[in-house]
Amino acid sequence: MRRTRSVAKVAIAAMVAVGVMAQGPLPAGAATAGPRAKMYRATNRSRSKHSVKVVDMHYRIAKLARRHSVAMAKKGNLFHTANAETKYLDGIAWSTWGENVGMTDGTIAGLEQAFMDSPLHRANILNRDFRRVAVGTYRDDQGSLWVTVFFYG
Repeated sequence: MRRTRSVAKVAIAAMVAVGVMAQGPLPAGAATAGPRAKMYRATNRSRSKHSVKVVDMHYRIAKLARRHSVAMAKKGNLFHTANAETKYLDGIAWSTWGENVGMTDGTIAGLEQAFMDSPLHRANILNRDFRRVAVGTYRDDQGSLWVTVFFYG
């Protein structure tokens, strides 16, 4: 499948999965540079604007989220994580989990707005039960940014 590119085009997909509290996050302000940090800050800005407590970043799982972003880029399409409970959350106690995935040729702000305009993505971003997030990004050879955001609490 061939992708068409445009700054205005933002491709997104979402899923919410329920499954049991996490360990090992870093404070909400820990990420500072690059697209991953920008997506993390955009997520927390959206939460703050709606009076929802900001989420902490979990860097070990963020590495796994990045792997998922790379896999989507290599296949050239968006898809959700299969078996996240065993693949990414193994060894971490959690009670609720959700995932936003997207691709943009534009800006992080534009992708976050697309997420907020989508009821399922917005529900993940504003879910008060989510206390932690793992963000993984990958920019492909064509300049498209692939993003995976895992939420859990």
